[in-house]
Amino acid sequence: MLTRDNRLYLAWVVALIATLGSLWFSEGRQFVPCVLCWFQRIAMYPLALLLGIAALRADLGIRPYALALAACGWVIALIQNLEDWGVIPVLRVCSARNAVPCDVHWPVWGGGLAGLNSILTIPVLSLIAFTLVIGLLAWGRERQV
Repeated sequence: MLTRDNRLYLAWVVALIATLGSLWFSEGRQFVPCVLCWFQRIAMYPLALLLGIAALRADLGIRPYALALAACGWVIALIQNLEDWGVIPVLRVCSARNAVPCDVHWPVWGGGLAGLNSILTIPVLSLIAFTLVIGLLAWGRERQV
């Protein structure tokens, strides 16, 4: 008997929105991703596929694997945010000769929301998405008898 878990579906929706959002920023708005953004995509894109399949199959066995992938993406997103906030120095990989610098602040929102652009940057959105996925997957479940 299949037991549906709404948290698995929600984690999939978050991963799917994050994946589509990153594609929209790079393909639709022509924002060139930095090295750390690419690493975060490497963690998020498979989550959108794997969590979707697991949610449809009611397969909670995906949780440890998806949590490991999301945790890797979360650490990379945290590093990028710490760089943005000036807490740690910019990594050498982020300032390589032909790379897009990791501290470029693309305008996420248009129009008169300039103050929001300085708070909700793309790395912050990524950190939020990974945090939500981790929280939804780690949330304790009651054992079914």
